[in-house]
Amino acid sequence: MLSKNVAASVAALLFVVGCVTAPYTGRGQLMLVSESNEIELGEEAYRHIVRDSVLADNSDALRIVRKVGERIARAANKPEYRWEFRVINDPQDINAFCVPGGKVAVYTGIFSVARDEAGLAVILGHEVAHALLRHSGERMTQTQILGTGLALAGAGGVNPQILQAFGLGAAVGVVLPFSRSQESEADHVGLILMAKAGYDPRVSLDVWNRMERKEKGATPDFLSTHPGSETRIQQLKAWMPEALQYYQPEDRVVELLPSPQALDSPTAKSERELLKRIQAINQFVEQQNGERAVAEALAYELRLNLPTIVNERQQLKVGYGQYAALRGLAYLGRGSVRNIVAEYQRGGSWSAIAQNNASGLNELTAWITNLMRTTSSVGRQLRTQPYRASPRMP
Repeated sequence: MLSKNVAASVAALLFVVGCVTAPYTGRGQLMLVSESNEIELGEEAYRHIVRDSVLADNSDALRIVRKVGERIARAANKPEYRWEFRVINDPQDINAFCVPGGKVAVYTGIFSVARDEAGLAVILGHEVAHALLRHSGERMTQTQILGTGLALAGAGGVNPQILQAFGLGAAVGVVLPFSRSQESEADHVGLILMAKAGYDPRVSLDVWNRMERKEKGATPDFLSTHPGSETRIQQLKAWMPEALQYYQPEDRVVELLPSPQALDSPTAKSERELLKRIQAINQFVEQQNGERAVAEALAYELRLNLPTIVNERQQLKVGYGQYAALRGLAYLGRGSVRNIVAEYQRGGSWSAIAQNNASGLNELTAWITNLMRTTSSVGRQLRTQPYRASPRMP
């Protein structure tokens, strides 16, 4: 056991080695995670979330998001980041996120709050600021200090701790708040970024007021990691003179964003329903310690032996929900599971994969719903049986 003097010396050394200064605000940060490692983990998490989301393909939405995003990215002046901007089709989700390395996703639900490209600059400035300020690195440092580890999870996707560090949730469409101080700092730097990008920072007051009206009934300020609406508005007003120093008005038309409802489609709705069930299976495995129940239900429904299910799923390095959907498509369409997996790994959408393999999304969703019922039944049977070790499960 270390003496108090030695422990104090180690702590002082860590502080000196890991202390960095936040851009614009000058706040000292303890950072025990290298930026390159932070970026690597961020891009892995981003691929995980985007792969299991419904991506919008509307050309106007993509063009405007990329135009605003690229202007904000130039203002951030991080050329080493590989900037990318995606739009996720979910009209109910009022969110956006940016992971280390410059990968950004915007949910269509936030279009109704942003309204136009200037409003979108408020949102993207805030999210890019989180990455620029390395708030994820601070979270990971805290996790390291607490000794809980940050390794990537294996077959099931990304470690939930990693996702939480990046403000993401394991469930599709969940974006978690950073700490109150980090959220406020992102507001501050986000104002500067949007101003440097040529957007009037005063627009932020209207955007956050609209956000507040959307979030009526939210947790009070002192119980929430987000600053309360009144606190946020007062802070923005205090930072406004600084942000306006960077703003150079431009004589150009500000484009309106398309409405979330106009961007939605029956196919996107069907894909979201499928993804909910895929995530439900993954959550059952994680929260109910239900790997055996899911694997046995799959073996029963597919008429395959249990070792085949377990080993194949591990080799594919996907969650049980994704594996069930891939195997379900092969079963329903009588297609090649190898070809279906190849399409999935190339980034094909679930609707395209289903269509290419003589199946339908609704049919697949119904099949997975039935699989979930079988899983519940198997789970109840396992709970009533005495424990027995099995060589078939890892």
